[in-house]
Amino acid sequence: MRRPGHLSDQLDRVAYSTFFLGAVVPLLALAVTLERFVLPGIDERNLAIAWILAGVSIGVLSLGSFFALRHMTRRVVAHMKRDNLRLSALLRVSGELSDAQHLAQATETVARCALEISGAEGAFVFAASDSNAAAALAATSGDRAAKLYEEQREALDEAAKLVLESGRPVVRGGSGAGALAVLAVPIPGTSTAAGALVVASAGPGAETLSESDALSTLAGLAAVSIHNADLRDSQRNFFSHVTDILVHALDAHLQFHVGHSQRVAELANRVGRALKLSDPELHRLHFSALLHDIGMLKLDRNQQMNSRTCDKHALIGARMLARIRLWKELAPIVQHHHEWWDGHGYPDGLAGEAIPREARIIAVCDAFDTMTSEQSYKDAMSIEDALGELDAFSGTQFDPALVRVLHGVCEQDGSSGR
Repeated sequence: MRRPGHLSDQLDRVAYSTFFLGAVVPLLALAVTLERFVLPGIDERNLAIAWILAGVSIGVLSLGSFFALRHMTRRVVAHMKRDNLRLSALLRVSGELSDAQHLAQATETVARCALEISGAEGAFVFAASDSNAAAALAATSGDRAAKLYEEQREALDEAAKLVLESGRPVVRGGSGAGALAVLAVPIPGTSTAAGALVVASAGPGAETLSESDALSTLAGLAAVSIHNADLRDSQRNFFSHVTDILVHALDAHLQFHVGHSQRVAELANRVGRALKLSDPELHRLHFSALLHDIGMLKLDRNQQMNSRTCDKHALIGARMLARIRLWKELAPIVQHHHEWWDGHGYPDGLAGEAIPREARIIAVCDAFDTMTSEQSYKDAMSIEDALGELDAFSGTQFDPALVRVLHGVCEQDGSSGR
């Protein structure tokens, strides 16, 4: 790996070589011409003095030009480094913003990057209000950001307000000790600014005020990320509420097991956390458990107790979910939650690890709740008897490892965890 000063050294050599070839060599050629055609008529003493003066002049000129070029190249290198750091920060944050799942995560990432590329003391993200109320502070970054906002709240709020109203950057330079330097840029929205990105420092604000282009680029990235995060929040809201509606419709449709889906989901969550599943896995497990019997909605009430008809509900439910993008990844879990560990289950006869893990978890929790539920069509078993029944079918119907985990979950507080 090249050392950091390697480029500077190269530029020094290039600058000196360029000056030598472009200035010194022509001067030497001029000197030779003078020596051959002009100076022969001058006496030797004056000739020596002329040569000395010419040499000193050339040396001083060469040295001065070299240091001037060297200073210029170092400034260019420093500027290039700052640009590269800003570009690196923007590229890095673009990846982080594309992965932001929540609005708060997106705004916090934007504030942190704004602080990094501006060199300011504090960075602030303001969100536009739907009403005429003042913009709301959504995120801050910087060790002194909280104190700076407390001391300069009026000025920072005013800068954000001006940006939201005009849709253009606002610059206020600081001069003197304690003066506030502010740079605010709009975060683009559909028709008007969706928010304002503000960086500020108390004191001379040359560095703070020199990054308007980079901050505007960051604000553009922020606009896309905030919009996407808002869409994801809306999807999660829709997902949760529609799932809740369907679960309640299922409870109303079934003649038994009222509340079964919610209890299975709660118990499955406890098993999933005991297994240290990731957040996406827990999310799939929870909603799959809530919707594992959704296929029953398409079965007539008088067919719910008919095993030949009832056995179809897993496949029916999977087909229902597979048509909906938000639920598509839940479909295989719902389809296989009645598969057996030894391959004798339905609808596809999968066995062992071929059965999705979330489906195996739901199978254990489903059976446990069915056996212990007072709303069941059978008399409720005690927790101990239900666990014993699961043990009896461990390795045939149920995954043995998951049966052991359920034992541990039930033993944590002496209950089923519901």
